[in-house]
Amino acid sequence: MNALIRIVLLVLNPIILISAFWSADLTNFRLIYLPVFGIATIFLGAGFAFVFAKWKRLPNDQIGSMFVSGAFLNLGSFGMLFCVLFIGEEAVAYAAMFRLLEEFTYYTIIYPIAKSYGSSEENASGSRFIRILKDPFIMITFFSIVIGAILNLSPIDRFGWLGASNSALVALASILLLVPIGFSMRIVSVKRYWKLSIWLIPLKFLAVPLIITGTAYIIGLGNLYDGILLQVLLIMSAMPPAVASLVPPRLYNLDMELANSNWIVATSSLIFVLPILFVIVHWMA
Repeated sequence: MNALIRIVLLVLNPIILISAFWSADLTNFRLIYLPVFGIATIFLGAGFAFVFAKWKRLPNDQIGSMFVSGAFLNLGSFGMLFCVLFIGEEAVAYAAMFRLLEEFTYYTIIYPIAKSYGSSEENASGSRFIRILKDPFIMITFFSIVIGAILNLSPIDRFGWLGASNSALVALASILLLVPIGFSMRIVSVKRYWKLSIWLIPLKFLAVPLIITGTAYIIGLGNLYDGILLQVLLIMSAMPPAVASLVPPRLYNLDMELANSNWIVATSSLIFVLPILFVIVHWMA
């Protein structure tokens, strides 16, 4: 299963990102808002989940699990895929910019906060920033974006076959990433924690997207690129927790069963969320 993930992150994703950034219009300075909104989405989800956990007076290990479930977003296998399906291949570059500081935020802010609510089994020393720099997946993603941007500014036009295949590559990458997820599911945890997990649905699928897209509309991003930026923000901010949300609970002895239940309940709710997203996205267009 790890081999599939490596193929996606080290082979398919770089091709997708280079192709997307090669053809995107990157001349508008307001595109810098995209990674800012990406960070804001993470903080909003984490903040709402944290406040809910405090309101319910949950123990520390469950507060930590709710916090990471609220923070993490499935932007790789779901967010990028639905941007392509609902909008088109031209949305990939903007979705990637939304994710630009995602991993940096997780490693440097979300992980340390989660650790404070559990007991760490990890005694490795060294700066988290250095760990980010040494992570091949993060660095290859970063350099893919840089290469795509350089080609974008060059006089070289993107190859026609590359643009035509990008949507198919996004779909293939998403399918390959979903295979390991199916083997990680522990349905039994939902029976115990569904009453807590169900609260993530209005928080992650209603409150966060409403604030993110509402703010973006107010500052004028709705007028850019025929509304594509606003559509991308809506889709990306309305994604469920990523399977990576199960990593901090395992590392720091948080409530693993609650984190697993949160992930299953929120991801399963896409059955109802996606048709609504589809209608709203096309109404915005």
